[in-house]
Amino acid sequence: MRKMAFFLSTLLAVCILLMLSSVPMSVVTAGPAMQATYDPRPLCADRTGATTPIVRYDIPYGTVSSGGIYCRPLVQSGKYLVNAAEIGSQAAIDLGINQAVDVYAILFGGGTVTSFNNPFKICLLGAGYIYFLDANQSPRTLQQLTGESDGTYTCASLSTAGIVMLTNSGGAAPAAPAAPEVVGTPVPGATLAPGVTGTPAVIGAVGNCTLTISKTVRLRAEANTTSKVLTRLAYNTKWTVTGRVAGWYQIIWQDTQGWVSDQFARGTGQCGNS
Repeated sequence: MRKMAFFLSTLLAVCILLMLSSVPMSVVTAGPAMQATYDPRPLCADRTGATTPIVRYDIPYGTVSSGGIYCRPLVQSGKYLVNAAEIGSQAAIDLGINQAVDVYAILFGGGTVTSFNNPFKICLLGAGYIYFLDANQSPRTLQQLTGESDGTYTCASLSTAGIVMLTNSGGAAPAAPAAPEVVGTPVPGATLAPGVTGTPAVIGAVGNCTLTISKTVRLRAEANTTSKVLTRLAYNTKWTVTGRVAGWYQIIWQDTQGWVSDQFARGTGQCGNS
C-alpha cells in the first residue's frame, strides 16, 4: 500500500509539472514609473539639523559668507510651537498665522548676521499672505511681502533675517513712522541710510572717535549701498573715524579710507551728532 501511495503521489506531481510547462509564461514588462511629487527646493533646517515640510528655500551660493541660514518653526499649521509673545506683533497674530518661521544666519565662528549678501526665496507650505518682521528693526514693523504661489507653497524674497509668516487673511500693515529729514552740507557720492530722507550731509564734527564693529559689515568706497566694496570688517574690531554723515562713518583702512553703515557699528568718543 505504501508503495502504491508513493507511486500515485509521484505520478500526480509529474502530471502537474507537465501541465504547467504547457502554459505559456507571460513576460512582465515594466510600465511607466510612478512619479512621486518632487520639489527641488531643500527644506530649511534649524541649528540641530531638524527639518519640517512647512518651509523650503532657494538660496544662492554665498548668501552668507562663512556661515549658513537656518529656520526655526514658530507656528505650524496654525498651532503655536512657542509662546505667541515670540512673534512680537499683535497685528500679525490678528491676521491668523498659519505658518511662521524665524529665519536667521549663523557664522561658522559662532557669530550672527542679520543682513545677507544676496536676496533668496523662502517658501511656506500652503496658500495665503506673506508677512515679515525684519530683525534689523527695533521695534519690528509688520510688512507684507509680495507672495508667489505654486499651488503647494507660497514664496517671497528675503534679504535680511527675521520672522516670515503665512497668514490666512491680509490687511494693510501698520504705517511706518515718518522718516527723519536730514539737512546740512551735502557730501558728494553719499546716500542716506534706509528710512531716512533728504540730502546726505555732514552731521557733526569728528574728533577722537573710535568705531567698534557690532556685526560683520562691508566697507564701501563711498557712503552709499551701491558703491564698491573694499573689504569686510570683522565683528568686534576697532577703527579710527575720520568722517561722519547721516547713516555712515568714514574710517581709515590700510592706506585708504572707506565708509561703514552705522547700523552695524558703534562709535565712542567725539563721533559727531547722531
